[in-house]
Amino acid sequence: MTTRGPGTDMTNTTERRWGAEITAGLAVLALIAGACGGGGEEAAVEDAPAAVEDVTEPEVAEPDAAEPDAGEPDAAEPDAAEPEVTEPEDVEEEEEEEAEATTTTEPVPTSSTRPTCVLAPNANCAQVDLAGENLAGMILPGIDLSGANLEGALLNGTMLAGANLAGANLAGSAMSNTNLAGANLNDAKATGALFFRTNLSHASMVRSDLTAALLMEADMKSVNMTGALISGLVDRRSFWCSTIYTDGTLKNDSCQITVD
Repeated sequence: MTTRGPGTDMTNTTERRWGAEITAGLAVLALIAGACGGGGEEAAVEDAPAAVEDVTEPEVAEPDAAEPDAGEPDAAEPDAAEPEVTEPEDVEEEEEEEAEATTTTEPVPTSSTRPTCVLAPNANCAQVDLAGENLAGMILPGIDLSGANLEGALLNGTMLAGANLAGANLAGSAMSNTNLAGANLNDAKATGALFFRTNLSHASMVRSDLTAALLMEADMKSVNMTGALISGLVDRRSFWCSTIYTDGTLKNDSCQITVD
């Protein structure tokens, strides 16, 4: 049996108290270390998934937010097309108005702007346009048709004795049985004209153009043809008597009818 004295109990009590204090200190240190180390990492790990979830959730929602943006151009297309339809119409209307204005301002030739006259004996019808007209059988002695356009006109049987046809255009005209006795045909253009049994006696045809004309049984007595152009002129049984030919010489001054 062991006997403990008062000193021994005091020593044990002191040791237990120190041990408890040391244990408490170690526990505090452990708590501090846990708070600084292990606890922070766990919090960071726990916060990381939440952050990832927070980031990924907007990414999934972005296509949903873009859908309205894709629809906005569709809604704007009709608005953009409306002015395109109206603008060409305005331009076309303006062009039509300009064309109408141009058409109305341009002078349009009419019969009233051409020289006119009443065809009659001794009438002044200079420069008149009678191209292609039918004057067959008319009685027009002494009429002034100088410079007139008679191209292709029908003058068969027309009485034009003593008429002034200087500078007139008789190209392609028909003058069968036409009376041109004593007429002035100086500088007249009678290319391709037909003179069939035409009375040209004493007519003046100085410098007239008879290129490719046809003289058939025409009366050429005392006609002055000085300087006339006769290239291609065809003569069939015309009467040449005291005719002043193109070179100034007399043709058939014996007044004999020649037969081919």
